[in-house]
Amino acid sequence: MAHKILIIDDDYDLVEPLRIMLEANGYIVSTAGDGDEGKKRIAESKPDLIILDVMMRTDAEGFELAYEFGANPETKDIPIIMQTSIAHWQNYLEASFEAISDQPWPVKHFMEKPFVKDKLLAAIRDLLK
Repeated sequence: MAHKILIIDDDYDLVEPLRIMLEANGYIVSTAGDGDEGKKRIAESKPDLIILDVMMRTDAEGFELAYEFGANPETKDIPIIMQTSIAHWQNYLEASFEAISDQPWPVKHFMEKPFVKDKLLAAIRDLLK
């Protein structure tokens, strides 16, 4: 059975090639342009993995969603790959998140945009084994 991936990102110009590439590699892909739409997609059909952007309606919407998904018993086990142009901040963000939330950092991989096909596919395969 093919794995389901949800992409939550407001940049259609990046989402569409990502969707096409993932579907060409056998994944079932759904997309959402913001957190509210992403939550609806999760309720409709729980994904096996989420690819999440940081900045959408607000500069921190992705972080807020990651925290919310990590704290929710229904979504806490769904691996998250966060994609952003600020990937070099990963260690700072992870430490800050844990310091203010008392929760473990819910993001499994942090990747720079635009995606590098082989790197992203390797991360997805690793998380879905």
